[in-house]
Amino acid sequence: MPISVLLVDDEPLYASLLAQRLSGRDFTVAVAADGDEALTTAAASPPDLVLLDVNLPGKSGVEVLADLKQAGFAGEALMLTGQAGVESAVAGMKLGAADYLSKSIAFDELVAALHRAYGRKLDRAEAVRVIEVERLAGLGRVAEGAAHEINNPVNIMTTLAGWIDDLCDDLPPEATGTAAEIRQSARQITAQGARIKAVMLDLLKCGGRFDPRPIELPVKSAAQAVFDDRTGRMASLGLGGDNAVPADLLVRFAPAAFDLVCSALVDNALDAMAGGPGTVRVEAVVVGGEFVLTVSDDGPGIDEAIAPRIFEPFFSTRDSKAHSGLGLAAARGVARSLGGDIAYEHPVQGGCRFIARFPLA
Repeated sequence: MPISVLLVDDEPLYASLLAQRLSGRDFTVAVAADGDEALTTAAASPPDLVLLDVNLPGKSGVEVLADLKQAGFAGEALMLTGQAGVESAVAGMKLGAADYLSKSIAFDELVAALHRAYGRKLDRAEAVRVIEVERLAGLGRVAEGAAHEINNPVNIMTTLAGWIDDLCDDLPPEATGTAAEIRQSARQITAQGARIKAVMLDLLKCGGRFDPRPIELPVKSAAQAVFDDRTGRMASLGLGGDNAVPADLLVRFAPAAFDLVCSALVDNALDAMAGGPGTVRVEAVVVGGEFVLTVSDDGPGIDEAIAPRIFEPFFSTRDSKAHSGLGLAAARGVARSLGGDIAYEHPVQGGCRFIARFPLA
């Protein structure tokens, strides 16, 4: 997969020529002329690397780098200058710049510096992924131990609630009102017991507990099954589904993993658009040795203030009585246990897009 670079420079001819040369080395290059344009471009499509001119009109390159970091930029930045400047170099390095380069640097050396920076980005991302996988695996192990201790008493509780409901049939006619109250309480107990078991199951999924055996999976049919299971809910919300997966797409993949990830992302989109109208769109492709699943929606998008927390277990902005806050955490747990990951984007046209990537053998 090409390395994406955001080139920020206010000299149009220099930026255009450099972008063309980098494109010839299999980089994908976006160009911004100033700090504001750079921030907008990075927010719409986060690049792997930012090649940032120090001397920009308005905000300096160092100030732009600070704004990018504050906005959550997870890539690497390289500072580029036509003049030597120790102070700006030190300031950039303090903010995490990967390198400080002269505009007169030989092109091959610039390419080598970009590849080194990209390698650091991959190393850092892999370290974070390993830590996260271990954390979620630990959560899964705790959930496995707790599931037995919790599910057994919950099963007894719901069985007794069902028995109480049955006993109401034997109450005399004069106790009809009391029987109705007892039935309602018993059924609430049963419903809450089912919810407890569902939360425990989601916790196990967060730890990557699922059947990992792969098959030749017809992706469009698997995605359609996810939509079909939600036909009633989508109709009640006035929402539509768009299965844009190619009809002939086959991947060797665990169906349980696909169903869990796709279901979690579709459910999240439906929750986001609960006010309707709107459409959930599922797309998939195999590119660069990866299976890429994309789920997008027409909802309000994700508030930047909460965006860093959306994959945390039990985090939810919605009614806690109806949502455990484990859907996205479980989906990412499965993706990372397979060596992949899930990220989100804010499309320019609005809404939200989640992209799940999985390596294929």
